[in-house]
Amino acid sequence: MAELHMLSHAIISAFLARMPDPEPILAAYSIAFYLHATLGSPVWACQFVAISFIRDRASVIRLFIFSTQTFLLVGWLWALIALTPLGLSFFILAFGVSEAVATEAQLCVLISTLIVPCVFFRSLSYALLMLNRRTTLVTLGTVIRLMGLFAILTGLQDSKSGALIGMVALTGCIAIESFYAVIAARKYYLNLPTNGEPLPKYRELWRFGWPVILMQIAESGVAFTVSFFLGRLLRPELALAAFGVLDAMMRVMLGPLRNLTQAVQTLTNNRCDAIVIGKFTLHLAIIFTLIMCTFYNETIRQYALEDIMGLPLSMVNYITPALLLTPLLALSMTAAAYTRGQLLASRKTGAIAFASAARILAVCVTGLIALSFSNVNGAVVGVIALIGAFTCETIILGCKVLYAERWQGGLFR
Repeated sequence: MAELHMLSHAIISAFLARMPDPEPILAAYSIAFYLHATLGSPVWACQFVAISFIRDRASVIRLFIFSTQTFLLVGWLWALIALTPLGLSFFILAFGVSEAVATEAQLCVLISTLIVPCVFFRSLSYALLMLNRRTTLVTLGTVIRLMGLFAILTGLQDSKSGALIGMVALTGCIAIESFYAVIAARKYYLNLPTNGEPLPKYRELWRFGWPVILMQIAESGVAFTVSFFLGRLLRPELALAAFGVLDAMMRVMLGPLRNLTQAVQTLTNNRCDAIVIGKFTLHLAIIFTLIMCTFYNETIRQYALEDIMGLPLSMVNYITPALLLTPLLALSMTAAAYTRGQLLASRKTGAIAFASAARILAVCVTGLIALSFSNVNGAVVGVIALIGAFTCETIILGCKVLYAERWQGGLFR
């Protein structure tokens, strides 16, 4: 499911890479996408909360209201960046891009606000499907999303609007997917009792949800923070474009690892489940590390970068050193997703908040070190920052899991 979700971002990047003068277009789309993903993180986190708290129809309604509350946390900032001159200045100063790129990015951020109401319905619908173990229907939804994306991009292929095409296509395909998700989940919503259990209080939802929100902000904010430092390199637009393309590829190739957190959270109810899921996670780590190792083969690497992503030779050479580091990225992502899912399943989310802050700090340290070099490769900096962030999170959450098992009578006591 996650792999197909991330494929839409990669397809858009590959589409934009084939336009004339792709570097500023990809730079504008990338920074707008990462900002949109970061600002929307509180809303994206609501699916994790819904999986733990959906019990009846009344709880679904309460969770929908909770989702709107999370958007109010960041909606004012979203509007400030998308609608005022402060947003234009922010893009220029924060990322070192030209005024034309900043203007395009600001318009993309404005369009991206239309995604938020779609995600309200999609998150609750997919949570219902996952709780009923109907993950095939979730996968079908992402297939429908991709079909919609191809149709939109086909209709827009003669447009000269640059990065805006990418954000319009992303918004449209998510709207199509959300409409499908509501239809698919309607049966399971109607099967819920009207009022089965006492409703979770908003205080309880926020107590559980705020570390998850921070986790989701860190998940999206890591790439956004990386972009902030890449904008200060000697060739910021090349660095931003290269990292955006590479990140899109990794979101596809390692998509299932991003979805591992939800799988662990849903399927783990006790220590025995944790052991079984742990073995499965180990298998995933080996498989995806080996997949990333295939990029050491020059033929495969050139096919992926030139033929599939449509990159010019200069950008291929720029991205290649970073691509060779991705086996370490696969290992660190797998470990982080497993420990994160264990703590979510046990409702011990406090350590997740601390680990989320540590992830951003690890990226900042990497970025500051990179700025001390005169001509560092931006794509390499980005991948090293991602590896450092996931490794830092794994260490913190792993220590929490081990502490609970050894000194607190078990994680699921």
